[in-house]
Amino acid sequence: MRFCGYTKFKIKGLNQEKNLNILSKKINVYDVVRIEKNLSTLKVKYHESKKAKKILLELGYEILLEENHGFSPLFFKIFGNISVVSAFVLATILYAIQSPMIWKYQVLGQDKLSAQEIVDFVKENYSSNKLKLSTKQVEGGIYHNFEEISFVSVIIKGQTMVINIKEKLLPEEIYGDFEPIVAEFDGKVKNIELVSGTSCVKIGDYVKKGDILVEPNYIDSFGQEQKVKADAKITLEVYAVGDYTHFEERVEVKRTGRFVIIDEVQLFGLTVYTNKEENTFSMSESEVKFKDISKNLLLPLKLKRTTIYELEIEYITEKYQDAEEKILQKAREKALENSPNYDKIIDEFYTVKHLSGTSTVSYVIVGEIIAG
Repeated sequence: MRFCGYTKFKIKGLNQEKNLNILSKKINVYDVVRIEKNLSTLKVKYHESKKAKKILLELGYEILLEENHGFSPLFFKIFGNISVVSAFVLATILYAIQSPMIWKYQVLGQDKLSAQEIVDFVKENYSSNKLKLSTKQVEGGIYHNFEEISFVSVIIKGQTMVINIKEKLLPEEIYGDFEPIVAEFDGKVKNIELVSGTSCVKIGDYVKKGDILVEPNYIDSFGQEQKVKADAKITLEVYAVGDYTHFEERVEVKRTGRFVIIDEVQLFGLTVYTNKEENTFSMSESEVKFKDISKNLLLPLKLKRTTIYELEIEYITEKYQDAEEKILQKAREKALENSPNYDKIIDEFYTVKHLSGTSTVSYVIVGEIIAG
């Protein structure tokens, strides 16, 4: 009985024993508690609470408290309002009807194609009922109906169909030939960020100049080869070596600092005037420069200046240890001459071989180059 629900009243008034006897003859009253002479609590079944309240008021009692407990009060509180129940039932029916349906279509990845054209095709050829729809069939239909598409995937999220496509590149006569990405230097593959195409190498591979790194194609989801632009960012670790040999005893030819100058004025390649100093050098080398001197003149005159430098032979004895810093610098300069334009230099080291008065330094510069 209590599970079904009951109502507890707290009443105030006189002649409670007499009047409660009158009440108990008309309805079932239980758990009567006399708090004071004119103050009591009692319980009745929930479905008799309105009748009990009416009788108590007729008997002249003041109702200080009215509390409902149990399942029945809660049920009637929730479902007692017919509009609430009707709305709940209607919402449940509508949800059950529309839940399997697709109401929205979203196309991603298109550039030149019309998203509406793709949506219209799907609506015309496939059911909007998710229970009667195969996403694989939709993918195949879109792929075979639109030649511009190289890849398509379809998923259903809630009541939205999401169509993700990838368009083919323009024909070769517009875009030009699809060329692979090739290594321009010998090196080691350090990192690969593939955008499109098929990678022919993996991280850690050693490649030589001319090796193909990325092919301009890929295999689509239908097993067919598609031509695409080879696009990737591949980081190569490249080594550049510079060798320099130092001779502890050597002969060097160098300029003494003395020189003579020969000036010739020429017109159309013919010498029209010469001014030269006497050359008494036993060994020399010369440099020739030309200068236009026809400014403010009608004739195209040129000055040919020949500078002759005196040379001498010097016998040098120099230990490797005494010239190590200079030798390493020369070897490094040669390595830089042999190195490409590095995006980043990450290491430098060298080795030295000593043999019969000669010392050969191999200087290595390790750098990174980004191909692609």
